[in-house]
Amino acid sequence: MQDPQTQRKIFDMYYHYIYAIIYRILRGTGTPEDMEECVADVFAEYFLRCETVNPDKVKAYLGTTARNKAINLYHSLMRHPSVSLDDDTVPEQASGEDVHQIAEQEERAHLLLEQIKALGEPDAAILIQKFYYNCNSEEIARMLHMNAAAVRARCSRALKRLKKNLTDAGITL
Repeated sequence: MQDPQTQRKIFDMYYHYIYAIIYRILRGTGTPEDMEECVADVFAEYFLRCETVNPDKVKAYLGTTARNKAINLYHSLMRHPSVSLDDDTVPEQASGEDVHQIAEQEERAHLLLEQIKALGEPDAAILIQKFYYNCNSEEIARMLHMNAAAVRARCSRALKRLKKNLTDAGITL
């Protein structure tokens, strides 16, 4: 367990980074309170596991944890919306939207995300950073403390494994 001063220093250093990741995933879905709670959950998990985290990889660990917790919260909020349909602040659905098609896209996205997570780290983080956040290999390498060639190689292998896993699961995109 870290001392409170070290915890405070890490919190101050990475708070905005963590919040930005969570905000990017939850914007339009979660409330500011949901986002703050998610940030707190990320730091709580880190502080509980800080002794097992490589000190050189704290930022990568926090970023990956923030992304995963935000995605989980997003799915939870989508399954159990807390907004009343009678609420005047709820925007009306635009006519012409195909709700069935949107639901299918969300289900495919959820299944794809689960298959990516099943690849394990750092492969899941590499694929998410590359295809969701549009980061290049050098940016990902800096985040994960790897070299860019290793990131490209892992990404290529992870994509092949993902394709095989999706095919085996009967999922076509």
